[in-house]
Amino acid sequence: FEMNSFICIRIHKCWTFFSATILAGALSGSVIAQTPDAGCALPSEPEGIPTALDAAITGPADKDRACMKALLIPEARMLFLSIAADGAPSYKLETLDDWIARVKVRGHAMLEEKQLKFHIERYGNIAHLWSSYTLESDGKQVARGINSIQAIKEAGGWRVTGIMVQAESVTAPLPKEYLP
Repeated sequence: FEMNSFICIRIHKCWTFFSATILAGALSGSVIAQTPDAGCALPSEPEGIPTALDAAITGPADKDRACMKALLIPEARMLFLSIAADGAPSYKLETLDDWIARVKVRGHAMLEEKQLKFHIERYGNIAHLWSSYTLESDGKQVARGINSIQAIKEAGGWRVTGIMVQAESVTAPLPKEYLP
């Protein structure tokens, strides 16, 4: 009986330690998976989001997108609205991984995005940014339009939850108030 009790206590302690170790590993793994890359500091205020977004997009099309992944929450969606010549709207909804794959096929083309002018509405830990932008590829302007950016404040800073983009078109030119 004493030997069985010792084994039972010993197994119980080992099992408890083993279970706690597994649980701690699982919990830390989920925290690590959601923690932004240390080399990609999140903006401390919503006013820093346009600069962080421009830096995450600008560079070779096939560059590492760790900073973009840090800036956007994993569940973020990007909606690209376009207007046909006849004025008919259409849209494409993408995950961040979809966007990365689509942009990556451009290879070493140099992209440069600049937020031209932005306005922020903020309440507590949520913010909405309305921003005009220009996008260049290898030094030539390829698009200009409006970004509607939604963001939340987390413990490490501000992260983007979604972006809606509408590029300027013949039927929908950028209004003067959105230009610098």
